[in-house]
Amino acid sequence: MAVEASEARAVLDEFTRDGRLSPSSLERAEWGTWDRVAPGWVLLLSLKALVLFRWEEGRTGPELLPDVPAGMSRNESDNLIEMLRGSLSAAAVARTTGGLTLERVLSLLVCVIADEAMTHQEVDTLLESAVALNEEALQAADLSRPLYRGTDVGPWDVSETDWEAMGLLDLGGLKVPRTEVSKVDLNSLDSDTEVLAAAVLFRGTTASLQLQAFPTSSGEPGWGTICDRLEANLRSRGAEVERWSERVGVELRAVVPVVSETRGRDRMTVRYIGCDGPGWVLRGVIGGAPALPGSRDDWAYGCFQGVVVDPAFVVPSVAPAWPAVGDPLRSRDRSGIIPLRFPE
Repeated sequence: MAVEASEARAVLDEFTRDGRLSPSSLERAEWGTWDRVAPGWVLLLSLKALVLFRWEEGRTGPELLPDVPAGMSRNESDNLIEMLRGSLSAAAVARTTGGLTLERVLSLLVCVIADEAMTHQEVDTLLESAVALNEEALQAADLSRPLYRGTDVGPWDVSETDWEAMGLLDLGGLKVPRTEVSKVDLNSLDSDTEVLAAAVLFRGTTASLQLQAFPTSSGEPGWGTICDRLEANLRSRGAEVERWSERVGVELRAVVPVVSETRGRDRMTVRYIGCDGPGWVLRGVIGGAPALPGSRDDWAYGCFQGVVVDPAFVVPSVAPAWPAVGDPLRSRDRSGIIPLRFPE
């Protein structure tokens, strides 16, 4: 067992036995150390792994954590659970109120371990896995996205991978996965547009993913800055917005007021995701079933991570004959950024 996992185990055992920690265990945990693998961080990631496992099983609300540990209110425990699921809004509340403490993490962890009736060996395996997660987060240098774009996961730059061997659909500036894609709406762009490429992928009538690639250069805003501006813009339009850390990093989950020709004033739920690449930013807008609260549909995330961006692609003067996928690919005749389109 890794040293950090062994130290985390000692801290967990003491808290399970005594309901509190001695000064030596508090020192051993190194709580608040985030720049290297530390026992306290291993314990936090162990709890996160269990929470996500239960969530993926379909447990929500009280089913996710039936018993609230002594000394914590249901609201406090629910906020920490939401934070561990990825809500950056809940994380901000925890920081403001001082709700994220080692003792509370241990209380929740002991509670879940008991509810799962985990064996000593299973707990050891959990702690070892958390060490690996800790190392991934450090490698990525981004606590909100414990994966490193360009190596193990995408989106990729065209220089980083053999997109043809991946069997992707060639849309010029974008090479996109074919998996469960039933239709693609492609935007015909003018050579002077600020967008490198734009397309909307559809899965039947229940899900959509709008993709837009923008060129960037050193010193220009990345996805983090774009995300800030987008959130401010959405709020100014009366949208409800929450920040989450999800599979592809920081994202915005919004309920946006819209005007529908058939239903008049309405509200639409969408998710905005993004990724910085070498010389480009890729933005995605998820619509339909995958964007709904509580959705475990990861089709859009998988598509987004499978995209390859070709920033050197030049829009030809004559529109190419784009390949078809499922319901024939349709090329749009207007230029500029395509409007948001979602399944009805």
